[in-house]
Amino acid sequence: MELGLEGRNFVLVGGTTGMGYGTARALAGDGANVALLARDGQRAEERAQELTTEFGIRAMGIAVDATESGGAVDRAVDRAAEELGPLRGLAVTAGPMNQQGPFLEHGDDSWDWYYQLILMATVRSCRAVIPHLQRNGGGTIVTTAAYSVRAPKILIPPYNALKASVLTLSKILAKTHGPDGIRVNVVCPGLFDTETNDHIREHRAQQYGVPLEDAIYTHLSSNPDWNMRVALGRGGRPHEAGELIAFLLGDRAAYMTGAVINIDGGTDF
Repeated sequence: MELGLEGRNFVLVGGTTGMGYGTARALAGDGANVALLARDGQRAEERAQELTTEFGIRAMGIAVDATESGGAVDRAVDRAAEELGPLRGLAVTAGPMNQQGPFLEHGDDSWDWYYQLILMATVRSCRAVIPHLQRNGGGTIVTTAAYSVRAPKILIPPYNALKASVLTLSKILAKTHGPDGIRVNVVCPGLFDTETNDHIREHRAQQYGVPLEDAIYTHLSSNPDWNMRVALGRGGRPHEAGELIAFLLGDRAAYMTGAVINIDGGTDF
């Protein structure tokens, strides 16, 4: 099924790893051009070249830290528009889970870290892209929250709270900019097996005596502090989230805005 993305230009914030790169591949596979914004500029350029070689689309990598103020994200988005052409959408997938512990173990530094990485990175990205979409007659935005905003986990209070704020922000943007022809939807992933888990996967596999691909899920479902039960019995794959995000960015989802969509394998429902 074609998604109506061919020849369109999209900005992906956090587009070099995990669900972000899964999204980039899904968009490129449907003929879209992409700008990958990430802290690691070299990796962004390498990923962009991979997409160009495999799919024959135009892709570029731009080094930018979306957690920093000062207009860097605006400049990166402007550069993407200059080199690719008029922008039609944005996906923000940055915001890994880190610094785990119960509420009283999270000081201001932890809360500030999550605030910048999750909420303000999304705010800056949307603020930079929306004027382009307005000038171009509309477009689409997909943000990422988490399934746990509706089933909070006690070991990640800042993550849950700030992801919930992304959900609220996205609904505000959907209402504010619907008249501009801009759709905004939210994807809420559950457990996904991405590169951010690489550093703990081998340890957990040895601990539980399970294959590497089952290690993270086995730990989270066995640990009473997480008690994470997934109906499908596994973690998600990056391409599965990427294909959903690409669908939401395309014409097949033309009457969807303000939607909050779980992609979690049936977790704690």
